[in-house]
Amino acid sequence: MVFACNLKAISAAERPRYNELVKRVRDAMRDRTETSNGYAFKLDSKRITLLEAAEWIGMERLCCPFLTLQLSAAGNQAHWVLTLTGPEGVKPLLDAEFPTH
Repeated sequence: MVFACNLKAISAAERPRYNELVKRVRDAMRDRTETSNGYAFKLDSKRITLLEAAEWIGMERLCCPFLTLQLSAAGNQAHWVLTLTGPEGVKPLLDAEFPTH
């Protein structure tokens, strides 16, 4: 299956903020764990706030509606967990968009 993001789903006015948030999400990603249909990443809370991660999810789901994006936070932990999953065959796209450090 071929997956394609709809880049027009994010307006030209929102694009600079989206690009900034993508960079911040990528910079914050740590400890990728494979799941059956995607990956879970720890997000370093010193590199991105919970609100910024949620803002990115709000935009990302518009351009990539085939993804399921989940964000979780527990207690006083110094990281959040971002889980990106999708239909069978989505892992190569996730590997390309979010390579391990």
